[in-house]
Amino acid sequence: MRVWVTRDESNNGPLSTALREHGLTAVLEPVLERHVFEDARRFIERLGPDDWLVLTSPFAIEAAACEAARIPQVAVVGEPSRETAVQHGMRVGLMGSGDGDSLFAVLRSMVTCGTVCYPRSSQATQREAWSGVQVQCPVLYETVKRDFDRSVIARVEVVSVASPSAVRAAGPLDLPFASIGSTTSAALRKIGREPWLESPAPSFDALATAIAARRSAD
Repeated sequence: MRVWVTRDESNNGPLSTALREHGLTAVLEPVLERHVFEDARRFIERLGPDDWLVLTSPFAIEAAACEAARIPQVAVVGEPSRETAVQHGMRVGLMGSGDGDSLFAVLRSMVTCGTVCYPRSSQATQREAWSGVQVQCPVLYETVKRDFDRSVIARVEVVSVASPSAVRAAGPLDLPFASIGSTTSAALRKIGREPWLESPAPSFDALATAIAARRSAD
């Protein structure tokens, strides 16, 4: 089965690798591209020992990785982000299992003072401060729609989508969509497409496993 990898990654990227490990063919044609336009050091060097750095994607982690030694506590979303953070020497103090909203809900319940710094995508929602806590939400990178090669549509059998922004960029194609999680599935329904499958866990390996299992079942 040929699976369209819509996220911006190399041939050795986490989703492409996971797909191949499950006997699937990864067809890379990203629908988004990202550009870092802010130096993460400007935010990180101001953090103290009781502060938190919130990084909700592997890309954000890689953009901030040069200052890993200065980061006291890191909060991430999902296993792929945790693995990326650990690989870059970061100390992960909190891993959310859902999305950015659920991660911030946990932070609000456990952080009572200091600063929470959330370097974000240009498409991500700015977060509000809460009692005793200052929240900084600098835009670290821009995520924009890419003019992808539409001939890929005829060369694949399944479209994998790992974010709402990828869903919006790809559009309502006449192909089955494999979604990485509930937030991405909700974005699919907004454009009138029901997910062919939704990964049982928000990780690239779980998504690849689910696609392989559905192929075998069909």
